[in-house]
Amino acid sequence: MPEDGIKGNCYLSQTEIDQFNSEGYLIFDGFFDKDLNQQLKADVDQLMINRTNKGETTLIAFPALGPLTSEPTVVDRVAGLMGTTFTHHHIHARWQGKGESGVSWHHDYEQVPQTNRSHLMVHVFIYLDGLNGEIGDLLVLPGSHQRVMARDAYRQFMYEDLPGSVTIDNLSSGSFIIVHSALQHARRPKPGGETFRRYFIDTSYCQHGILWPAGRRLWHFNQVALDLGWDRDGKYAFLYDNSCFFDPHDYMEQFNIQNQGSLAVRLMVETDSTS
Repeated sequence: MPEDGIKGNCYLSQTEIDQFNSEGYLIFDGFFDKDLNQQLKADVDQLMINRTNKGETTLIAFPALGPLTSEPTVVDRVAGLMGTTFTHHHIHARWQGKGESGVSWHHDYEQVPQTNRSHLMVHVFIYLDGLNGEIGDLLVLPGSHQRVMARDAYRQFMYEDLPGSVTIDNLSSGSFIIVHSALQHARRPKPGGETFRRYFIDTSYCQHGILWPAGRRLWHFNQVALDLGWDRDGKYAFLYDNSCFFDPHDYMEQFNIQNQGSLAVRLMVETDSTS
């Protein structure tokens, strides 16, 4: 068993890469061992307590959640899809219990406005206690990442089945799914949860080559990660590279003024003025 408590190798086959490009997601069932899983669950439990008691909620500073952002088994598989260097965008975590509401169809690709999919962004959905048909099922719409659309384009369908959609409701503990961030997905509420918690973590990565929108605190989070050694002696320092991001809040007022008609016309005007 490797040092970080992960089983299995850290590489993707060409078949897996082709499947991801076609369908928009890959499932890795039961890849975290019990020790790592328990450490992550303990962090999530403490996080939920801290949120109630107004304690520490900076996930990157937690002893297990923080280094999860550079966990080799996850990151090295993401690298196989990216084909180049990339950077970490965010990490979220919580557990869900009995009576949890659903989440309507949406995607999570960060772009202002939504116009193309030139560079890859992925989310890694991690289910520490797996999925068993209680509390909430994951729904995905294979191939939807290949179409450019607003995040909420299918929201009116709530969490109903769509033509071609897939329900994921049976995963072992310590499973994760790498999802193209533009893939439409939803969480369908289910009964149960009396003796089961739906532990959920998502962490996200963006391909280098463009500037990505990011929250205002990301610059601080990246410094915390480096200070705590989550770059693993520099091997994964590229994950915490601030130069890959911009704060969209700094541009939204001007963007809303300029966002009229076909934006391509504005590019033509700029080209003419420099020729």
